[in-house]
Amino acid sequence: MTVVPLHPDSPASHAVGVDFDLTLCLHDQGWQDGRIYGDPIPGALDALRELLAVRAVFVVTARARRYHPAVAAWLTRHGFDAIVDEDNDRSHWTTRGLVLVTNKKLGGACYIDDRGLRFEGDWTTTLAQARHAIGLAPEPARVTSRA
Repeated sequence: MTVVPLHPDSPASHAVGVDFDLTLCLHDQGWQDGRIYGDPIPGALDALRELLAVRAVFVVTARARRYHPAVAAWLTRHGFDAIVDEDNDRSHWTTRGLVLVTNKKLGGACYIDDRGLRFEGDWTTTLAQARHAIGLAPEPARVTSRA
């Protein structure tokens, strides 16, 4: 894994991105018209506090923007100061202690997500993992011929 130390000249190094559903919040009752009903995943709130102590944190959600205030309210109910991202041009987040809720992949030292694949520079391996994750059978090995 790449190590991204905090560096004053790199705004992206100042933040950690954390997915919301199935990473912070249980999603065990399926889609409920956008309603946020889930309890925190065990350990998630303590982990979020630990991250906030050392970096800025933004919570990324694929939910439509109209649900972002509900995500921020869920975080607030669980003891965090949270705001909704209203800046369409934002590329990074550096404010410590205040959780930003966004649907943008901002620059970050790392991302914590329940569905992410780690790209290690090898597309053969990554594509095989992606095919598995989306329920496709492994593709037969390709033989390249040299003429």
